[in-house]
Amino acid sequence: MFLKILNKILHYILTIIIIGYIVFEELVWERFAQPIFRFISSLKLLQRLNVYLQAVNSRLLLVIFVLLFITVELQGLYAASLFVQGKVIHGVIIYAGKIPISAFTFWLFRAVQSKLMEFIWFERAYIYVTMIIDKITQSEIYVNIKARTVPIKQYLKRKVLGNKGSLKKKVEKMYARLRVMLNREL
Repeated sequence: MFLKILNKILHYILTIIIIGYIVFEELVWERFAQPIFRFISSLKLLQRLNVYLQAVNSRLLLVIFVLLFITVELQGLYAASLFVQGKVIHGVIIYAGKIPISAFTFWLFRAVQSKLMEFIWFERAYIYVTMIIDKITQSEIYVNIKARTVPIKQYLKRKVLGNKGSLKKKVEKMYARLRVMLNREL
C-alpha cells in the first residue's frame, strides 16, 4: 500500500519535472535561446575570439566557464524566487536577461569543449548530465507528454506565431537588422 502511494507520488513529481523540461525545451530553448546562440555564433568578433581561446590555458577556461555557468544558474534561481513571490514581471525580466548569457556560455562550452574535457571530473559530470537527459527524453512519460503537447504546440504556432504580422516575424526582422548592423561594425 505504502509503495503504491509512493510510486504515484514519484510518478506525479516526474511528470511535473518532465513537463517543465518540455516547456523549457520548446519555449525557452527553441524560441529564444537557440536563435540568440546562432546569432552569437555568427558574430565575427566571437569567431576571432574562438581562435584566441584555443591558445588559452585550460584551467583559466574552466574558471571562466564555471563562473559564467554559476552566474546563469543563480540568475535562474533568483528569477524562480521572484515568480514564487508573485513578482512575475521582475522574474521574466531577470530570466530574459539570463538567456543571452546562457547562449554565450553555451557558445563558450562548444568552442572550448575539448579543453574542458581534459579535466576528468568535468568529463564525467558532462557524461552523467547527458545520460540523465537521454533517460528523460527516452522515458515513457516524456514520450507520452511530448505526443500530447504536439497538438497544443501546433495550435499555438498557428494562432500566435502564424500570422503575417506576427510577433515572430517582427522579431525575425529586428534580428536580421541587428545582425547586419553588428557585422558591419565588427
